[in-house]
Amino acid sequence: MLKLKRLQILGFKSFCDRTELKFHGEGVAAIIGPNGCGKSNIADAISWVLGEQSAKTLRGSRMEDVIFSGTRDRNPTGMAEVSLALIDPEVYDGADAGDPTEVEIQDEMPRDDWDEAEIRAQSAAEVERMTEEAQPGKSEEVEAEAEGAPAPEPQGPHVVLKIRRRKFQLQFRAGEIVVTRRLFRSGDSEYLLNGKLCRLRDIQELFMGTGLGPESYALIEQGRIGQILSSRPTDRRAIIEEAAGITKFKTKKRLAEARLEESKQNLSRVNDIFDEVTRQMNSLKRQASKAERYAKLRDEMRAKLRVVLASKFAQLDNQGTALETQINEISEEIRQQSESLQQLESENSAGTQRGYAIQEELRENRERLNEIKLESERAQAQRRHNEERCTELILRSASSENELAQARSRLRELEEEETAHRRILESAADDVSAARQELVRWQEQENVAADALSKLDQQQEQSRSAILEAVAAVSDLRNQLTQAQERMAALDREGQRLRAEMASSASQVEGFGGKRGQLALEFETVSQRVAGLTGEITRTRQSLDSKRREETEGKNRLDSLRSEYASAIGKRGSLEAVIAEHGYSTESVRRLFQSGALQGGLAPAGVLADFLEVEPRYEGVVEDFLRDELNYIVVKSWDAADEGLRVLRTGVDGRATFLVHPDDSQAKFSFLVDENGRSAPPDQSIVPLKNTLRVLNGFGKSLEVIFPKLRDGYIVPEPAFARALALENPDAFFLAHSGECFHNVTVTGGKQRAEGPLSMKRELREVTRILAELEQSLRTEELRVLTSGREIKELTSLLDRLENEKREAEKQAMTSGHMLQQLESEMTRATERVSAYRQELERLVRERSEQQSIISSRAAEIAAAEASRAELERVTTSMQEQFTDVRRRREAAAQNASQHLARVATLEERHRSAAAVLQRIESVLAEMRERVSTLASQIDSSAAEKLQRENDNQSLADHLLALEAERNASEAREGLLQVESEQVRARLAEIEEALRQARSLLDQARDRRAEISTALAKLQSDAQHMRETCLNELNIEREELMADSTLSILSGEQLSTEDQAYRELRTKLDVMGPVNMMALEEYRETAERHTFLETQRKDLLESIDNTLATIREIDTFSRHKFQEAFEKINENFQTTFRKLFGGGHAFMRLTDEENSAESGIDVVASPPGKKLQNVLLLSGGEKALTALALLVGIFRYQPSPFCILDEVDAPLDEANIGRFTELVQEMSIQTQFVLITHSKKTMSIAPVLYGVTMQEPGVSKLVSVKFGATA
Repeated sequence: MLKLKRLQILGFKSFCDRTELKFHGEGVAAIIGPNGCGKSNIADAISWVLGEQSAKTLRGSRMEDVIFSGTRDRNPTGMAEVSLALIDPEVYDGADAGDPTEVEIQDEMPRDDWDEAEIRAQSAAEVERMTEEAQPGKSEEVEAEAEGAPAPEPQGPHVVLKIRRRKFQLQFRAGEIVVTRRLFRSGDSEYLLNGKLCRLRDIQELFMGTGLGPESYALIEQGRIGQILSSRPTDRRAIIEEAAGITKFKTKKRLAEARLEESKQNLSRVNDIFDEVTRQMNSLKRQASKAERYAKLRDEMRAKLRVVLASKFAQLDNQGTALETQINEISEEIRQQSESLQQLESENSAGTQRGYAIQEELRENRERLNEIKLESERAQAQRRHNEERCTELILRSASSENELAQARSRLRELEEEETAHRRILESAADDVSAARQELVRWQEQENVAADALSKLDQQQEQSRSAILEAVAAVSDLRNQLTQAQERMAALDREGQRLRAEMASSASQVEGFGGKRGQLALEFETVSQRVAGLTGEITRTRQSLDSKRREETEGKNRLDSLRSEYASAIGKRGSLEAVIAEHGYSTESVRRLFQSGALQGGLAPAGVLADFLEVEPRYEGVVEDFLRDELNYIVVKSWDAADEGLRVLRTGVDGRATFLVHPDDSQAKFSFLVDENGRSAPPDQSIVPLKNTLRVLNGFGKSLEVIFPKLRDGYIVPEPAFARALALENPDAFFLAHSGECFHNVTVTGGKQRAEGPLSMKRELREVTRILAELEQSLRTEELRVLTSGREIKELTSLLDRLENEKREAEKQAMTSGHMLQQLESEMTRATERVSAYRQELERLVRERSEQQSIISSRAAEIAAAEASRAELERVTTSMQEQFTDVRRRREAAAQNASQHLARVATLEERHRSAAAVLQRIESVLAEMRERVSTLASQIDSSAAEKLQRENDNQSLADHLLALEAERNASEAREGLLQVESEQVRARLAEIEEALRQARSLLDQARDRRAEISTALAKLQSDAQHMRETCLNELNIEREELMADSTLSILSGEQLSTEDQAYRELRTKLDVMGPVNMMALEEYRETAERHTFLETQRKDLLESIDNTLATIREIDTFSRHKFQEAFEKINENFQTTFRKLFGGGHAFMRLTDEENSAESGIDVVASPPGKKLQNVLLLSGGEKALTALALLVGIFRYQPSPFCILDEVDAPLDEANIGRFTELVQEMSIQTQFVLITHSKKTMSIAPVLYGVTMQEPGVSKLVSVKFGATA
């Protein structure tokens, strides 16, 4: 068993300085001192360190009151600290385990001069230092460097660590327990167990069941000894439970019940979540099944689509190849027709000599102009291309090296060819110079005829140019017409698609509208139900609160009635015991009845008081008047009277009067009373005494004969009236209401006795009546409480059901609201799609109208251009006839110059051809050089290439200027050639028709090529659309699809069938509506969560079952332990009570024996010579002894490590103090006692005395003395 070893106090109440009390571990220690010096503060300190939470119990209003509040000379301390050290002697290995208590004697008065103020200042400084060290959160600045290591040079910010250092005692011996509690003025508090921070619960659990727990019976503070008896029955039960060691089990039960309630709440939440997840899983299961069907159809559709797209791609490739072949063939035909046209022009030039040459030169000049135009366009296109190519240079840098090598090889060839053609050009120039000199002479003759021909030729050339422009315009208009028609067809297809999408979206909106109405109605219905359930729950809760208040009030009334009933039962028992033991009789009569010497037929029938009943208002008067007669012992025979006298003479000292019953008295006189001989009272206020009595058990009127004073007694209102009557009637007795008795010339009076036998009997009857009323009230109140409990249970069940319905309704409302919001969102998106489709369709209609108007205008323009061209051709034909006549006249003049002109033309043609070839070679050579430079710069750097491209653009701009100048020069030269062509117009007229036909055929071929190119473009557009479809639907590129060799390529009817099957599958997918493809994953996750929740639910159910089993086990064990402790402590209590009182009876009993697990405990005590009565009727000393007897009974059953008794002997007299000290000495063998007392007799049993004094006002100081120490 643990023993108290040491107590340290600092800053607690009046103990300002550190104070230490050492205890031997056994025996008795006394703490003495004058009133108000702080003795009880030591008991408060022990109670406080063990976890007391009530400031009122510690004689304060707030917990901060325990901190030293300062005096006139001392400042308040910042904290209160108490440490309590206990040891287990069987385990403790300290050197002082069995040593006697050493008393440290300090020389308070040194020989040298001393300064009391300095000593106080030192003590205050030490307390302040200790308080500062113990402050929570105290930190110290510590350099972040190893001890003993050289300090490095500072290279950064100086690091300082703030470490919380608390100076705790870290070394404790085995078997030693040190409990410390601190409270700071800041409100912080802490508990320490062997120097380590801990919780209050840890300390309470440590001492629970040892008598030092929350319901401690080992700490009896000042004035509390009587509270043990006056406390409630449930409080007394808590003390017995602490002694029985079941307090910790009840604490575990409360924790288990809290866990049980928490588990039930968790189970309720898990059930709600489980049900919700189950419903969600069912919904997701349907969605997952739909998603699986959708995925299966989608995979099947994609398989069909792969075959259809691959087949269509192959078909488009074949058609494209065929169209490209046709385009190549038509291009070849165009090329052949162009060559034929060139041959016709060459033949015309050879046949007409100079005219053909001039016409050919004019054609070449025009071609050059066209080339210049094309080259200008090409240069402009090249400029745009250069800008685009800047982004492609990196990708083409790899192929630029091969191209550079080829370009350099081609450049060398072109340089060699340029050199050869330059020599040819120089030779042709010399020949042309000689021929021209000869030609000038003949041309002068021809000029006169050429002037007229020149004018006609100019007019004819203008007409021909107009015709060419008209043909070009018609071709351009036809191209625009074809583009407009294609655009119109595309718009028609897009419109059909938009109408289908709009119809589908409109049908979705209509379907959503119906669902929305249904969901809105369902949401409104559920919301109304939630509102109704909320109102009903509020009303039910109000009713439930009202019923609970009624139940609480009923229970309070029931407890009050039970307390009153218990008090009444105790009072009745006490009265019955007093009456049964004749406690109201004289000592001799009481001893005679208690001795039991008269048995059998000699047993007395009682005392005379047992045979009389008096009216309540006259009880006091009659008791005082017949006080001796009421104690007469009634016996049935003279033998019994003789035996009683013998017992009084021998066994029981005393005297008594025996009254033989008239039936067995053997009297020789009559017991009859002459009623006629008596006169009536002269006044109605005079009441004969015999009229106020009622005689029981056969005495009848004989008492009036036996007791003449009963017969001659009268009761009068006033003493003066009674005295007057007594003087007039000397044989009568007159009793005043105030208690005086007048007889003859004597008067008897004084203070009335507190209680007599008659009043006790009347009180017993009154108590019995009250008990009957209380029993009826208890039954009524219990019925009312049971009814309230049943109604509360019904209301609670109804509230739970309503709350469950409300939760379900709220979940349904939330689900409906979410679905309604989702449906409204879908309707909004569908409506927006319909609006977008409608706007797009309106735009397509407007664009189609524009295209239609364009087609109409282009058709009208084509018709007008054809008419204009026909008119121009007619005018040209007329002018050609005039030109033929003029030319015929000129031919005669020019025949002589023909030969020279032909030779000059031939030479000039050779020169021009050579110049053209040289110019072409130079241009190609320049381009190749430029290309070589460009490729080199591309290889070197893309940035340099970009800059080169910009320079090329500038060069192209300069080249465009040069081409513009050359075009102007060519146009001027064409004017000169027109003058010269007058000589060859005749020949041109002959072959004009052939040229026209050739050009017509060429235009037709070009038209066919344009149509085929349009068809090819359409095929390419379809292929691009199919490519996008392949990428969008199959998520693969066309090349990857065509690379799949497992696909079968279909055509014809098979392809149509497969395409139809694909479209049917697409329709099925569209009919399925929106599909949540995440449902499969969500369903798997929800199924896993469902399994997890089911496992948790099973675990919670098992936990609830285990907790219930634990609670039942705790209840069974606690009931058994309590019953055992109650019986044993009750037996010890009775023994100790008889020992302390020298007799008497005392016992404990349960207030509700049927419910022993929750029943309170009542204490009934009857000291010797007194009737059995309630403990509340005992005197202060009797209460203290009774409480001590109960405590001793508890200690004998369950000793505590130590016991603190604070002035419990104050209400005891010297004799009882002696019994008390003997009992303490007897029990000190097992339990260590610390007594706080003023009694010298109590001090005398303590070998160690601690004196508490206040040398300094307001500051307690300890002085210790040990007696019996050996020298």
